[in-house]
Amino acid sequence: MTMLLRDALDLPSLRLTLLTGGDGLDRPVSQVFVTDLPDPRRYLCGGEVVLTGLMWRRRPADAEEFVRSCAEARVSAIGAGDAALGGVPSDLVEACRRHGVPLFEIPVEVSFREVIDALAPSVWKQRATGLATMLGRQRGVVAAMAAGARLPDLLPAVAADLGVRCWLLSATGRLVAGTAPLPASAAGELATAFLTAARLPFTTRAGRTLMSVTAIPGSPAHRMASWLLACAPLGPELPAAPAGPEAPAGAPGPEVPAGAGVTGASRPPVTGPRAVRADADTPALPGDDVLAELVNMVALERTQADEAERVEQRLADQVGRALAGDGDEADLRARLRACGLMPDRSFVAMTATLTGLRTPPALALAVLREAIRTMGVPAAVTALPGNTQDPTLLAVVGDAASGQTAGAASSGFRAALDILAAGLGPGRLSVGISTPGRAAAALPGLVQEATHALRAAAACPGPVALVCSGEMASHLILLAGVPADTQRAFRSRLLDPLTGYDRRHGTELVHTLNAFLSANGAWRRCAESLHVHVNTLRYRIGQIERLTGCDLGRFEDRVDLFLALRLREPAGSGAADRLGAEAVSDGPRGVVGRSGGGAATDRHGSWAAPP
Repeated sequence: MTMLLRDALDLPSLRLTLLTGGDGLDRPVSQVFVTDLPDPRRYLCGGEVVLTGLMWRRRPADAEEFVRSCAEARVSAIGAGDAALGGVPSDLVEACRRHGVPLFEIPVEVSFREVIDALAPSVWKQRATGLATMLGRQRGVVAAMAAGARLPDLLPAVAADLGVRCWLLSATGRLVAGTAPLPASAAGELATAFLTAARLPFTTRAGRTLMSVTAIPGSPAHRMASWLLACAPLGPELPAAPAGPEAPAGAPGPEVPAGAGVTGASRPPVTGPRAVRADADTPALPGDDVLAELVNMVALERTQADEAERVEQRLADQVGRALAGDGDEADLRARLRACGLMPDRSFVAMTATLTGLRTPPALALAVLREAIRTMGVPAAVTALPGNTQDPTLLAVVGDAASGQTAGAASSGFRAALDILAAGLGPGRLSVGISTPGRAAAALPGLVQEATHALRAAAACPGPVALVCSGEMASHLILLAGVPADTQRAFRSRLLDPLTGYDRRHGTELVHTLNAFLSANGAWRRCAESLHVHVNTLRYRIGQIERLTGCDLGRFEDRVDLFLALRLREPAGSGAADRLGAEAVSDGPRGVVGRSGGGAATDRHGSWAAPP
């Protein structure tokens, strides 16, 4: 039976006096914690009765800091001893009343040891009962999984027994299992917050639901290859968040700070696009014991999933070897069938590279495989022979097996890449996609198409770039086929004079050139976009023409400068990356790119199966 705060206050031997918080007497007590730290938050995990001798109090304002930290950790009550100050100061009573924390007085004749000894038996009995229940649940879960049950079948019942709602998502926001449907927008927000969180676990809000989020590591050990488990308490949701990036400072209720909590038993920090505010009426987040039990159960499913992926990877590698010339068409057809791909149906080939990260090559396979899973179509993902550090990946993607249209499938894939971009850091993901082809015999040609599209994607700015072969703009096709040395020489001849001048004089000639070309040479529109006078723009264009030897009134010279701006130096050149990001104002057809934190552009969002 759970021990309540009123049970502790009713013990006659302790002679405890409630000073404020009578409406919180039904709060459960998880343990007794003694502290004289001014901010004990990092050592609290919720439900404690905090005993303090008030040694932290030097001035009345200190009470506010102490009580606020306890309230944010969701303690059940504070017990203040009389020995140090001869009584409980009024500022502490007022602070507890403000934050909704019950406060009781411990008479000087009663030691903290007596309080602990009186409460400990009930607390430990409660823990022992909980442990036995947890072990029984775990045995049942293991037995059910051994009999063939999967996590989506088991999670709702276990979560209901624990009194929580929870969702298991991949790093792309794909729902693996959950106790209820989750809107795609909320799933995307959770995945992005997971990939960008400074530390794990953490607390955030998806829509109007306050959630605690932790990681379920996979293979390889990287966030982009992990699952995330988001748990929320049963009960009413938070009020709707105010408009804007952050809640106003005057909003009611204490703000849970981003730095609250450290690893271990602490309450995880709050992160996310909006400040999360909670008050005494907000249901408490699931405790560490609940999270630990759910994590252990989900880890069993993740182990099975990783083992299944290892088997699938061996089969996919056989397809890659067949396409590399190891076997004839009959052999390729057989290997496709082993991967669940029907050899007489339509296919799309994808090639991809993940560069700039010091991670095992297996991460690239896991990232591409997970992004393709959002399409709901069968696929075989493997690495092409060659570079083992940053391999070129190949995915043979079948047509929609779940009734999705090709357009919806491609839209999900692009959305997944956009979410994954948040976790790339210094890395870069480039993807090339072929046009659809019918039957296994078309695959070698589709792979060549996808490889050509990949070269075009590598020329695009941003952490993620996707190019479809059938949607490429003509200048991208030409640039992708030009040798890298020739590209660098062309770019250097036209743009080095401008970049050098900008560097020496602090000017913005390259930016001005890009804006002028984006405005199709319209002087007034370009000047307005740059927030300068037309005469200033004319002076800058004159400087550009003098330095480059080009006449921006001639169409041919404009084309040369346009192509030079679109060319990109090899990854790792920060100046080139910035210039490339500036050079694209409205991405070319068939290109999805992210530069900085903006959303991906997707102007032509699908590929269609051939008739």
